[in-house]
Amino acid sequence: MRQTKLFNRRNSNQQSALLADYPINSRFAEAYRTLRANIQFSFLESEYRSLLVTSATQEEGKTITVANLAHTMAQNGRSVLMIDADLRKPNLSRLMKSAGQSPGLTGLVSGLFGTDLRQGTLTELQLGDLFRLLSLQKKTGILTVTEGNEHFEFSYLKGKLKDIEWKSIPDDKKLSTILLKNGSISRTQLDEAMVRKVDTGQKFGFILNYLGLVKMDDIIAPVTIQMMEALRVALNLHTGRFTFKEYLESDFENTFFYPLDLEKIYKQVILGNEGIPYLQKKISSVLIPTETNNLHLLPAGAIPPDPSELLGSERIVFLIDYLKKKFDVIVIDTPPILPASDAVVLSPVVDGVLLVVKAGKVNRDVVTKSLNQLKRAQANVIGAVLNHVDTKREGYYQYYQKYYGKED
Repeated sequence: MRQTKLFNRRNSNQQSALLADYPINSRFAEAYRTLRANIQFSFLESEYRSLLVTSATQEEGKTITVANLAHTMAQNGRSVLMIDADLRKPNLSRLMKSAGQSPGLTGLVSGLFGTDLRQGTLTELQLGDLFRLLSLQKKTGILTVTEGNEHFEFSYLKGKLKDIEWKSIPDDKKLSTILLKNGSISRTQLDEAMVRKVDTGQKFGFILNYLGLVKMDDIIAPVTIQMMEALRVALNLHTGRFTFKEYLESDFENTFFYPLDLEKIYKQVILGNEGIPYLQKKISSVLIPTETNNLHLLPAGAIPPDPSELLGSERIVFLIDYLKKKFDVIVIDTPPILPASDAVVLSPVVDGVLLVVKAGKVNRDVVTKSLNQLKRAQANVIGAVLNHVDTKREGYYQYYQKYYGKED
């Protein structure tokens, strides 16, 4: 049977190790179908979307296992993405000549997620893109967004949304109007507080609470509604402009009065449908389709000076979480555990970890040490893949031929 080639091979050793070079009824293909089934059984009570594949030491076959397992999953009709997160020896990327044309994983994390946000238009980066990038870059400052008569200022402290100033807020939605209407304050008290606000620049709610005119509980509910409405209006702006001015963290000390979790409020407003078209387009542009249907590759990109720091960043967490929503399964190749900590750092982010062990290469103590490192990181180790087993020597070959061989 003619097979669809998975990669552009560079030498005969790689070619003979890739599943796409074998008949679909071969022992080699059946072994990976069995592995695929065993992984599914490991998640009977929960859905899995991401797998990390590693090994204790080098040259145990983890990269080939990633390629062949992903190929087998894609053959089963699932959309699959392979990620080359071995940023020390990116052998998975080297299996595809076109991988060098993509900025890859490191290009996304250091380049795209580091996009300059000082000024621009909402036609290029929408508010959801801006919020996400400011969070990933851990920025401190004020994002100003304007479109027509609408004017907003969003304050960020170390990447966290802390305050929203709806400068163009309609009068009927202002806190002063709401509190006056529901009888929480009188006209005289309102005028007194407004004079103090002009003189000091303090928050209106802070002044009312400081003067003992209202309790905090009376302020939180209407302010929460106001913030939600501000976000809804701002997220519908698509043609305006934005600027971001950075500040020192000390400039923002004790300036956020309302004890609100605006990150949580934002998630409630978007209902899980975060509008990030700029990021979506850029991420999609670095994914490489293979010659196997339903199978893509995110190559490693340029080798960074400190892979462990990059793989342990919030940017990687966001990227994997995003890609899990776009593909049925993500299979991640990482460096061996003992020479580097990269796999251990990344392991808590994925749904399961597979440890590849080359038969006769490493002793039990080395494997045990690797497993202990993964367990300390609270990784979900679902099992081990015993690689390079001599099936003829173990007596498996005759059994396979009897069970799967063709009858004359």
